[in-house]
Amino acid sequence: MRRVALLISVLALALPAGVLAAHASAGSLSVVDARGVIKIQGRGALLGRLDSGTLQIVDLSPADPWSPRVNGVPRGRVVGIRGRDVSFYVPGGRYRLVVRGEGIHISARGQGIATIAAEPDVTGAAGTYAVDDDEPAPLPDVVTRVAYGLDVSLLPVRLPGS
Repeated sequence: MRRVALLISVLALALPAGVLAAHASAGSLSVVDARGVIKIQGRGALLGRLDSGTLQIVDLSPADPWSPRVNGVPRGRVVGIRGRDVSFYVPGGRYRLVVRGEGIHISARGQGIATIAAEPDVTGAAGTYAVDDDEPAPLPDVVTRVAYGLDVSLLPVRLPGS
């Protein structure tokens, strides 16, 4: 009986540590009031809004119970829309997202790689982005890849011209 009690105690202490370790690999990406093109291929949840432009979402895991939602309506495997005041939500699974336009707001939690390219307005404003707990930075004028929730040392290196 003491062995069972000891085993339960050890499991009770080890389980929260395992849960925390599993969530430690989850990262976040935040894009605020962006103007340009944002491409994300990720896994996890994503919430966003677009003031004006185009949106494409591809559900890369259609067999799971989650499907993308646009303006609150569940959609199929591939969603494409052009318009104003568009809200979108991916509750889970794997996805690929491309957003072009202005007033882009995105909050992603999980793991992924984003490609960001700003198209500043006449005042030079293009919005900000932040990865994990970093301070927000202005969207870059050149195409930039950022990873969130991933060990970047495991990502393939792309050489110029390849």
